[in-house]
Amino acid sequence: MTKPLRLRTFLTGLWLTVLACIVLAFLLPHDPYFRYQAMGGTIFERARWIYERIHFDETPIDIAFLGSSRTARGVISPDLEERLAEQGIDARIVNFSLPASGFDVRLPIIRELLSEHKPKLIVISVVEQFPRHGHQAFGDLAGAGEVLQSPWIVNRNLPENLARLPIRQIQLAAANLLPEAFGYQPEFNPTTYAGTTIDPRIFNPGKAFSPKSAADIEVLKDESEFRRRKLTRPILPESMAGIEFGIPRTYLRRIAELAKAKGVQIAFLYLPFYGGYEEPFEKAWLEQFGPVFSAGFLLNDPNLYNDVAHVSELGAVLVTDWLTETLTPLLDPSTRS
Repeated sequence: MTKPLRLRTFLTGLWLTVLACIVLAFLLPHDPYFRYQAMGGTIFERARWIYERIHFDETPIDIAFLGSSRTARGVISPDLEERLAEQGIDARIVNFSLPASGFDVRLPIIRELLSEHKPKLIVISVVEQFPRHGHQAFGDLAGAGEVLQSPWIVNRNLPENLARLPIRQIQLAAANLLPEAFGYQPEFNPTTYAGTTIDPRIFNPGKAFSPKSAADIEVLKDESEFRRRKLTRPILPESMAGIEFGIPRTYLRRIAELAKAKGVQIAFLYLPFYGGYEEPFEKAWLEQFGPVFSAGFLLNDPNLYNDVAHVSELGAVLVTDWLTETLTPLLDPSTRS
């Protein structure tokens, strides 16, 4: 009987040791700047610029756009600043959008933003329907505590994020001690900084006002039909939407609560895919937190799109002009009824 007891004691001790090591890994300190630098070489490498713009650039931030690549390519920040200035509104605008439509990753970015700045307005982009999962970069950009506070029900990203978290924490803690050895910059380098604002036209070189050929239009129509078929409407009743769409609803509530506590307005921007839908499906639910601005005028003009999901430069110019009219009432008290 002694050996089984000893084995059981050994295994219990082993598991407790492993658990203690995991907990300690969660608590290891590191510079948050490294998390954003770690996105270099990925489609999310713009995250580094976002962190640098927030923490190392003294230029104010009055309006911040956060969304997917649709918004990254669709909102021309410098032009919008100029248009608003013509309306007598002095506003510095940033576009902190990253590819993919998960909502969880926007909360840590907004936390960073509000830790250093007091914007007048945060505009969060939405797509046709809430995603049922989180953002691919959330597990890399969020702090350990934020990862642990993720919804635990219907969250397919959570197992991977939790499994990777201890290793990530150890790697970042090691980088904190020897940053150059791990490829990180311990200090901000202004010579590599992308600047106060990024013009999305760099994504669409040479495609400004090229009319679509008949073949191009057919491709757009086919892709639009495919996207319509691909959309899976809610499976559960509205009373259970908090489970089916738990991640976006949870994080939008948290964002709204944080913005309210900081006295910051929030609004939502919807840029449809070509031939898509006039309004986002969750518009009524979103309106409890702020107005929803839908650019439905884009829908059926193929020349306003580079591909089925992203506007062309011409489309971005029209979106920017439209946003000037749309946002002015929120920013200029004299125009409010």
